[in-house]
Amino acid sequence: NCPFSYYYISIIKIIAMQVHNIILIFLIALGISMESHAQTFLESQPVGTSRDGVLVVYGSNNIGNKRIPYDRISGSPFWKDEYQLATVIDNNNQIMGKAPVRLNLYTNEVYFLTPKGEERVVTPGKARKIIFHKDDNEKEVLAVFENNLPVIVENNPNAESPSFVQVMNNGDMQLLKHHKVLFVTADSLFGTMKRYYFSNQVLYYLNNKFGQNNRLRKLNRDNVMEMINPDSNSEAWIKQNSINFKKEEDVIRFLDYMNTRKKG
Repeated sequence: NCPFSYYYISIIKIIAMQVHNIILIFLIALGISMESHAQTFLESQPVGTSRDGVLVVYGSNNIGNKRIPYDRISGSPFWKDEYQLATVIDNNNQIMGKAPVRLNLYTNEVYFLTPKGEERVVTPGKARKIIFHKDDNEKEVLAVFENNLPVIVENNPNAESPSFVQVMNNGDMQLLKHHKVLFVTADSLFGTMKRYYFSNQVLYYLNNKFGQNNRLRKLNRDNVMEMINPDSNSEAWIKQNSINFKKEEDVIRFLDYMNTRKKG
């Protein structure tokens, strides 16, 4: 019944409430910090070509300073000009981050946008695989690119990262699509100035689980069958499904069928 006891109890309650609030604020701050770290942790550097509007042309012996303003170059070096949500995976098969991405197939650079809308480039040599998602839906895959395929001949030997190649299907046998972007220099009509443009070429490869990759001279039945050796059941399936080996989607259907059979 001592009045001082009530006084001390009140002081203790006030101190407890303050401690509780401090802990709560600390936990909230920690959560925000962890969340912001998870949103973007791509190791990156500034985009030099977009900052000064100049493209550094690799391996161009016929160009004096090798720096050409983008507005003088026709065409595009990107797989898609617009940014698309993508997951970036490193050489250890770990997720580096998810962000709006576009892939420069001439310089082999991975451009991405930060949460503040700043354009950056993933540090050269860090990104091994890019998984593009459809319509910002992470569950639907639009396209997959990898750059750990040594059989692919480098179109830019001075580039800091290997060429990215589109992997068209999963399984032991895969169709690979190399979007080869070349920088071309030509004289104008009267030879008064140079013309610059990007030329796009598509090359196909068959890749198997043993790491043997063979280039297809073109998509047709003979070139594909030369590397697969189908049996009578496969031939019957091809006929039943009206497979046209000149069509990319039909070659993928056939490889998926063969991969399913091998698993069975």
